[in-house]
Amino acid sequence: MKASEFITESVKQRLDPKCWKGKHKEGTKIKGGVRVNNCVPNESKELDEEFDLIESIIDTLAERNQVDAETIWEDLESLTDDELYVFATTTPVMEDWQKVNKKDKTDGMSKKAVSAYRREHPGSKLKTAVTTKPSKLKKGSKSSKRRKSYCSRSRGQMKMHSISCAKTPDKAICKARRRWNCE
Repeated sequence: MKASEFITESVKQRLDPKCWKGKHKEGTKIKGGVRVNNCVPNESKELDEEFDLIESIIDTLAERNQVDAETIWEDLESLTDDELYVFATTTPVMEDWQKVNKKDKTDGMSKKAVSAYRREHPGSKLKTAVTTKPSKLKKGSKSSKRRKSYCSRSRGQMKMHSISCAKTPDKAICKARRRWNCE
């Protein structure tokens, strides 16, 4: 008697014609001395659809940011499972915050433009201008500090670029400084 015949006789077989719902047969295995079907879960169609969605999102991001899609895939490998889930379930916003701002015709960034920017750049801490008059702000409050900081930064930009708001009041920086109540 050959060894292969000995093994087949000593192993009982219980091979069902089909696997149960949601499973399919991929060969056989020996379980507790009995040869049984190796039933594995079917790959979900939903999983394939989600992967296709991720691929299309990455292609879109690569196109918009003028980078290679492979670079984005490499960056995704560094994410945790939770971060990947958030990436996969959130749809990209194809909204240009600059267009929104131009439509509003607001000096500086409007509330809608800031919302659009934050949707495009998740995690951004951008806020709208502090439009409250300086006399109404409490000294040392967060708002007054933000206003003071913006005014001094924009004054530095004006000096660096030799911009005079008296001569060119329609410049974007002059409009923004008026909105922030700088001088």
